[in-house]
Amino acid sequence: MKIGVISDTHDQRLRILEAIGVFNKEKVGLVVHCGDWVSPFSAARFSALKCPTKGVFGNNDGDKNMHRERNGGFIEYCDEKMEIAVDGRKIFVTHGHIPQLLENALKSGKYDAVFSGHTHIAHVKNEGKTLWLNPGTLVDETSDKIKGMGIAVYDTATNNAELIKLRQL
Repeated sequence: MKIGVISDTHDQRLRILEAIGVFNKEKVGLVVHCGDWVSPFSAARFSALKCPTKGVFGNNDGDKNMHRERNGGFIEYCDEKMEIAVDGRKIFVTHGHIPQLLENALKSGKYDAVFSGHTHIAHVKNEGKTLWLNPGTLVDETSDKIKGMGIAVYDTATNNAELIKLRQL
């Protein structure tokens, strides 16, 4: 199965819709959000997905109860971490703002993949036998060194991911 991975959307409504278009075109079977949705109204955009959405909260997500109340039931939320199993793959999801939580997951050897965000720096790396994926952010520039918007598509068959750059609006 293909899994769409997104993080740090920070209320970028038009870019969220662009990302959803990519995920629908790629026919992903699940979308995972690694936190920093920010405002609850951003979650409404995810109703256009043709698959389920799961996500964790980040350090900028404010009123978590309002997120849960306003999502219409199409997003499954967890607080700081989530474990999912898909096609025999064990995946750990966290935002990344709690360094020890991320580090422990990466070093545990329990997971095929770890998805995180927070840094806004996209990467696909191996930490031992574990694939570590950060899809980046939907904000076009967060510092002189962090530029460009991106998402990722993870493939459970290969335990690998492709980073996808979004276009400038």
